[in-house]
Amino acid sequence: MTAPVLAFDWFAPVHVARRYPSELGGAEGDLRDPFERDRARIIHSGAFRRLQGKSQIFAAGWSGYLRTRVTHAMEVAQIARAIASNHGLPGSLAEAAALAHDLGHPPFGHNGEDALNACMAPYGGFEGNAQTYRILTQLEPLTTRHPGVNVTRATLQGILKYPGGKDGHPALYADDAHDDGGWLYGQDTPTDTPLVPVGGSVPPRSIICQVMDWADDIAYSLHDLEDGLSARLLNHRSLISGEVIERVTMRVRRSAAHLPGAADLDTAAVKDLLQGLYARLDDGHSLMPGTARVREVMGGYVRRFVTATSIEVTAGHHQDSAFAFTLLAPSTAQLECAVLKAITQELILRDQRTGVYARQALRIISDLFGVLLDAASHDLDDVRAAILPYETRAALQETSTEAARARLICDFVSGMTDAQASQYHERLFSARQSSPFAPL
Repeated sequence: MTAPVLAFDWFAPVHVARRYPSELGGAEGDLRDPFERDRARIIHSGAFRRLQGKSQIFAAGWSGYLRTRVTHAMEVAQIARAIASNHGLPGSLAEAAALAHDLGHPPFGHNGEDALNACMAPYGGFEGNAQTYRILTQLEPLTTRHPGVNVTRATLQGILKYPGGKDGHPALYADDAHDDGGWLYGQDTPTDTPLVPVGGSVPPRSIICQVMDWADDIAYSLHDLEDGLSARLLNHRSLISGEVIERVTMRVRRSAAHLPGAADLDTAAVKDLLQGLYARLDDGHSLMPGTARVREVMGGYVRRFVTATSIEVTAGHHQDSAFAFTLLAPSTAQLECAVLKAITQELILRDQRTGVYARQALRIISDLFGVLLDAASHDLDDVRAAILPYETRAALQETSTEAARARLICDFVSGMTDAQASQYHERLFSARQSSPFAPL
């Protein structure tokens, strides 16, 4: 159903509002719409550029053709735009949210996220999506006039994947939620009626966020699988073995239990899906499918998952907010996507070669956080504090609590690329003497 969305005014003031209204309009002669300007601000940000040095599944730099976090973001953006265009949604808004959705990921992907979350457990935790919001609203410098890049309200709503929180952590860090003061949900002034309930009930996700999230699922389920085949970590013939069918079935039951039918998924259904994938990949005479064949197969899945979607008006909502719509994907498509994800989770992430790398990542992040927080906890004139960058030391002058100091150290560590974190760790913990002129 596209008619309800087509009739919706995405450029109403409440959606294109920015936290700092001095930049509501573009420069003279700038004909871009507000979401196109958001997209440009994200692409030109330092946080986006650093994604080229952060892991997707494989470590950044392992190979020139394997995906990094930045290529993943670009592919999610293209898929999100396709879904948005199919339903009359602004493609530039979907692209902006998708390009920004992983800005908060630390070095080493989800392994780094787990390590930082453990380090920050006494101080409010760490979560990549909450960090993305923090980068866009606080950390990424655009101008001297205000913090953050000052994107529109609709774009910020589009990146908030977990408005009710995730794994026991709130959607936003406490300080960021306090600073927001309800603005994210439409309260430009204390007397405004919010777009959605912000009290005891969990706010819904905007329709743009739902589009971005489904696009992210599509990209993760297919492109990492493609990389696994290209890197020869996977052999397509193994996909129809009894062991793989059993492992993938159990993984879907655990990881996708929220999907209809996932908890009761049987091996026969998974076998049918994996045999379908095998049949598409196998040409009947080659040991491994060629690059063109793999891409063709994955492209077919993308098209099917994109075009299977529909949009309906959410029950009980009026058509006056971005939260009034629900993106629907058939349960069969969602289960198939979950099966494809499970292949990567079981056969790549739990491979010994990537497992060793994951263990290294946990150690590097934990060590860095510990030594840097120790440095930040002493007199900043102490020589120990000299290992911190000047900007962090300056910000620490304004802090008064251990939790605030820990959050600043977390910001610094999470902003590193894989290589920066590895090199910094080596210089701090290795017995080998390093040059003081080598960049950090």
